[in-house]
Amino acid sequence: MITVDDTPMEWEDGMTVAQVVKARDTSGHCAVVRLNGKLVSSPKFDATKVPDKAVIYLLPLVAGG
Repeated sequence: MITVDDTPMEWEDGMTVAQVVKARDTSGHCAVVRLNGKLVSSPKFDATKVPDKAVIYLLPLVAGG
């Protein structure tokens, strides 16, 4: 079991950040995640494995001026 934005989610062996983002980010604007306190940018989503009991926060892309 992992936690994504304070919501429990089933964990699977070999799960990647990309899989978590695809399952939870309905807006499609997640540019960075915080995985167990460390930032992971979108180019590394496919290569970053999610350990069991991970705590993940999806950080949306924010623009302004």
